[in-house]
Amino acid sequence: MTVSRARSLLLLALAASTAGCATKASASDATEAAAPRVRVETAEVREAPMPRSLALTGTLRGDRETDLAANAIGRVLETFVERGAEVKKGDLLARLDVRAAALTAAEAQANAALTRAQEETARRECERYRALLESGAISRAEHDRIADQCRSAPLSVAAAAARARAASQSVGDGQIRAPFDGVVAERFVDVGEYVRHDSRVVALVSKGALRLEFTVPEASLAAVKPGGALTFTVPAYPDRSFTGTVRWIGAAVRETTRDLVAEAEVQDPDSALRPGMFASIALATGEAPSPVVPRSAIVPRAGRAHLFAVVDRRIEERVVQTGVEKGDAVAVLRGVRAGETIVIQPSEALQNGQAVE
Repeated sequence: MTVSRARSLLLLALAASTAGCATKASASDATEAAAPRVRVETAEVREAPMPRSLALTGTLRGDRETDLAANAIGRVLETFVERGAEVKKGDLLARLDVRAAALTAAEAQANAALTRAQEETARRECERYRALLESGAISRAEHDRIADQCRSAPLSVAAAAARARAASQSVGDGQIRAPFDGVVAERFVDVGEYVRHDSRVVALVSKGALRLEFTVPEASLAAVKPGGALTFTVPAYPDRSFTGTVRWIGAAVRETTRDLVAEAEVQDPDSALRPGMFASIALATGEAPSPVVPRSAIVPRAGRAHLFAVVDRRIEERVVQTGVEKGDAVAVLRGVRAGETIVIQPSEALQNGQAVE
């Protein structure tokens, strides 16, 4: 091949390469020009003072809750309530077989009667010995021996009477009654079971007023004060908030968990809440500046909050962490900064990377 022919082939190859690049660039420009630009309504993220809150968890309790113990020994003869039953103070909940206790009570009462009779006999004997001493018929030592028996007789009577009362109480404890008006939360025994003094029979909770029991980490103690307002939600009503007021705070930090127990009064006007419910609490602790966006800018997706920022005239979808709400404003704790531009009413079709007009 001559030098002239080689030079000609090289020039042709360069020309073809240049033409190909130009064609690709033109195609890319044409594709970009053809991509539709979306029209969106935007606003600048502003910073505003928003309520601060401390996130805590707690459990709802009845104003009065108790596990009633048998306080007696015997077999369960009858039960009179089921779970959910409403009872009044004094209502019979269960009855035990206390025949053995009744026999013991009868014996104790008989012994008490016997000691009373013995006391009376001792009293008459003391009077007789006193007369004999005055007449000189007996010595002082003989009189004092009988007098000691007279002084101990009332003590024996009192002890026997106490034993009789205790035995009678055991018989009465065989009838387990409600100590206050409430609802049966749980029944732990059935007919035929044998129970002891400390056996649980029924769990009873009062109706009406509820309290919210929660724990406060040691590091957050300064933010919690009696009278402070709080809001909370429960899984049963995820779209509804309830309110309460801190009633008291524990006096000491628990060493094992480094927290302390606090309690709040709960407002539940329509009785929607139940004892035992788990509560997610937001305890107000003041105000602090925070990036704020309109509520309409937040899009819930897959259980997380999203919003759409506009960066270099393109949509940028972000996952954000939201905080408290105040009117139509939502505090954003993470994911966006004050001064950035966001879409305030994003459509469902809006996608990450789209160009905007």
